[in-house]
Amino acid sequence: MFCAISNTTPEVPVVSSKSGHLFEKSLIEKALESSGGRCPVTGELLAASDLLPLKVGASVKPRPAAATSIPGMLSLFQNEWDALMLELYSTKQAHDSARQELGHALYQHDAACRVIARLIKERDDARRALTEAQPAAPAPAAATT
Repeated sequence: MFCAISNTTPEVPVVSSKSGHLFEKSLIEKALESSGGRCPVTGELLAASDLLPLKVGASVKPRPAAATSIPGMLSLFQNEWDALMLELYSTKQAHDSARQELGHALYQHDAACRVIARLIKERDDARRALTEAQPAAPAPAAATT
């Protein structure tokens, strides 16, 4: 049993009560939305209520032709390994980039904290010097008339 749209074994099969064609549920629903409710095979009007679900056992998908021989399987394993290594490489690059950004942000934060601490110390020293200088300052002379 193959889907009339994709020619593959459907995972969630439904059959049209009007035409009798078998479809993958998600594919026929998309096809009905895009075609204004027309069957993609016959072109007649078809509603979602006209699709009847089929109760079938879980089918095992057949192996691709490349997986039927040892060299084919080795090729599949090599392709899978290559894809895994490419993903690992890109993940490591993203990790290194994030680590570098984090180090830079932490350095900037530490430098900002040092500047703030120095400015607070300077402010406190200036306030202390101002309070010490005010009592020692001479009183303003009284105005004479």
